Amino acid sequence: MLRPIRTAGLSGLVAAFATLASTMPVQAQFDPAAKVPPNLAQGSISPSGKFMAAVSGTTSNALPAKTPAEAEAALRQALHVQWLGSNTFRLGQVEFDKEQRTVTLPARICIRTQIVEYALVTQQGKAYESLLTTEASPADVHLAFLLLGVIPVQLGGEFNQPAPLPETNALRIEVRWETNGRPANFALSELIALTDERPEQPARPLVLEKWLYNGSVFDQWGFAAQREGSIIALIRDPVALVNNPGSDRDNDKIHLPNQKLLPAEGCPVRVEFRLPQRPATPPPPAPRWISPITPLSTNQ
Repeated sequence: MLRPIRTAGLSGLVAAFATLASTMPVQAQFDPAAKVPPNLAQGSISPSGKFMAAVSGTTSNALPAKTPAEAEAALRQALHVQWLGSNTFRLGQVEFDKEQRTVTLPARICIRTQIVEYALVTQQGKAYESLLTTEASPADVHLAFLLLGVIPVQLGGEFNQPAPLPETNALRIEVRWETNGRPANFALSELIALTDERPEQPARPLVLEKWLYNGSVFDQWGFAAQREGSIIALIRDPVALVNNPGSDRDNDKIHLPNQKLLPAEGCPVRVEFRLPQRPATPPPPAPRWISPITPLSTNQ
């Protein structure tokens, strides 16, 4: 049974949380230059190339959650956190586990046959160029990571060079689904391949062990990830919550879906983000005034 978390216990909850490639060859059968523009329901592209979402963000777009204290204030306002078990909670369609340090959400296969620039976006975001889409709110994803103690970082690095990847913000991302009752589980990077922009050449797997949780940005219009619906970017995008930290991130014409591994378009999947476990905290040293117990000597 799902039980809403009482607001009286939110401070304790936030405090507790705060302490807390594929080697298979991939064949490209499509033209990297053939990219389908967004339809009217998804949005439009401005003359400058900027994507404009058709549907603006929800009221949580203005979520000013940058610190645990701000996250608590947002929770008090939203009041939609549900307790699922001793260590698991739900925010909308986003589930997180404070012990395992995981964040999980539902998604669907979207693009299989053309160049993609994103691995995961909302259905109101850049779905016309994303491998996966989800109905989960980017604001809920971000709030879950804040409650797990993650601090957003700036997306940096030189052009065509890897991005700095702090261990505290390094994610392992896996995608799970079932086909005819048979479970499948792959690292997200195994579902992406790279091409050298020549369709006649076979693509190669994307070799990427960890992704960067940068946490998007807040601007004068609110929370950018919520507004644009960007969750996992394959190309450099500070608006997205998660970025590809590899040196391939500055080329928007080389990322292909791995058709050999992917299920059919529309297939439901689960996306799991896993943070590194916190190092064990050593016990505090004994006060200096405590001396070891010396056994009593016995006189013979």
